Amino acid sequence: MKSFKQYLTENKKVYSFKVKVAGEIPEGFLDGLKNTLDRYEIVNLQEVNKTPIQKLPMDFPEMENAEVTTFEIITEYPITAPELEKQVVTLGVGANKMKIRGSGEPSEIRQIEMEIEKEETETSALLNDAEYSEVSEIDHNDYFGEENKSSFLQDLAKAQQERLKELEYDKLDPNVYEQDYLKQDDKKSPVGS
Repeated sequence: MKSFKQYLTENKKVYSFKVKVAGEIPEGFLDGLKNTLDRYEIVNLQEVNKTPIQKLPMDFPEMENAEVTTFEIITEYPITAPELEKQVVTLGVGANKMKIRGSGEPSEIRQIEMEIEKEETETSALLNDAEYSEVSEIDHNDYFGEENKSSFLQDLAKAQQERLKELEYDKLDPNVYEQDYLKQDDKKSPVGS
């Protein structure tokens, strides 16, 4: 049977947050953040990503033409988002230029789901593929050359014969028109002669 101490060490809980800062980050921000959060026993503190300058950043609709830098913070000691916000404000970042979200917040979970969906549906441009991998193998003899031309002409002749059979032109007497012409010579003209 496990002792209470073993259960306690196995059930170590971590507290994770994402800090998003819009615009310029003060110099030495990351080092200052590490120093202020040391008492919370930091497991991980790193800059996750930095977006390019956007007209309207995702979490900052009131700001225009700003880049957003995201930091991931994981601590072993419990800390809340308001406490973390106070720590970040002391480092010179205004409250309107940052957002702090816990990893379990619904908006953060939805944003992660959207990123996964985007990665799954995202494909590269077809022009970037020099090997044209999406194109199936083509036998050019099926479309070009003397063999294709002769088989095409044979198919046309066969189609013509079938069409004549459908219209029943093959049953007509070829001399029909000559006989009618010869009979007309024997008749007198209605206009007179």
